Amino acid sequence: MPGCVRNDAYKKNFIESSQNDFVKEECFLQRIREEFPELEWKTYRYLTQGWDHVVIILDEMIVFRAPRDSSYRRELMNEIQLLHYLKRKVDVGIPDYIYISRDESFAGYPLVKGLELTTSRFQHLSDSEKECAANQLAGFITALHATPRSILKKCHVRTEDQKRMYEELVRDTRVLLYPRLPEKYIHSIEEYFEELEIALSHDYSHVLAHNDLGSEHILWDAQERRINIIDFSDRSLGDPAIDFTGLREYGLPFATRVFESYKGTKDEEMLLRSELYFKRIPLYIMKDALLGYPCTFEEGYRALRRRFKA
Repeated sequence: MPGCVRNDAYKKNFIESSQNDFVKEECFLQRIREEFPELEWKTYRYLTQGWDHVVIILDEMIVFRAPRDSSYRRELMNEIQLLHYLKRKVDVGIPDYIYISRDESFAGYPLVKGLELTTSRFQHLSDSEKECAANQLAGFITALHATPRSILKKCHVRTEDQKRMYEELVRDTRVLLYPRLPEKYIHSIEEYFEELEIALSHDYSHVLAHNDLGSEHILWDAQERRINIIDFSDRSLGDPAIDFTGLREYGLPFATRVFESYKGTKDEEMLLRSELYFKRIPLYIMKDALLGYPCTFEEGYRALRRRFKA
């Protein structure tokens, strides 16, 4: 979702890598033709809004992803290895990579069914469909968080340090955002930082987290009444609360319903931390916009006005 908290190592090459010839449309299509001559297509969509990858969808049937920068290539292979493991463990649909280029620079999978479960689409679901979605999401998050450490090590899953990220967010917000924000919001943000610091001082278990489980990566297959999940590029070993953060787009009652059905280890502060993680998203959007990433300051400011008292 916009404003996902991403490790700086994942973002620092975005602007430079946008000029990479390989991720340009015609070059990408040519590489697919060379690597997989058996594939034929009549139409395609070329998507560039992703931070880490560009995407080509062939005939709305096959999805190919290419890392924007060569430094991400190993990460893509690690992601595919992890997904092959998770396929046997989760009851929702996830990408199943069956096309991998010889140099491992890009890969593809059959299109995962469903449409993005936007807040608008969610609101039009029936009560029984919402209950179905909640149960499936709870089952997925439970299975994901139960992934053994041995698998995480094998797949080179990075560790997310929320306390360090907190320190960086406070620093960048005060330097970059405060000069551009009305005084009435600065006081509310400072109070928020105090609350977040206290919440992060408590111990919590570390698990494999999707780390970007928001509406753009949650698909709803209306025909099958099924949730499907895509884009595991931000996966990390971290706070389990992070995977309930994006669900707050659908409202607190729904996020709470998923949490109640979640079978993983819970602590008393999990829902509070998920709320605080959700609240910081506008700060990240505004900060990243000022640093040149593909989001806008105005988008973040609108979200700030909704989530912070003035």
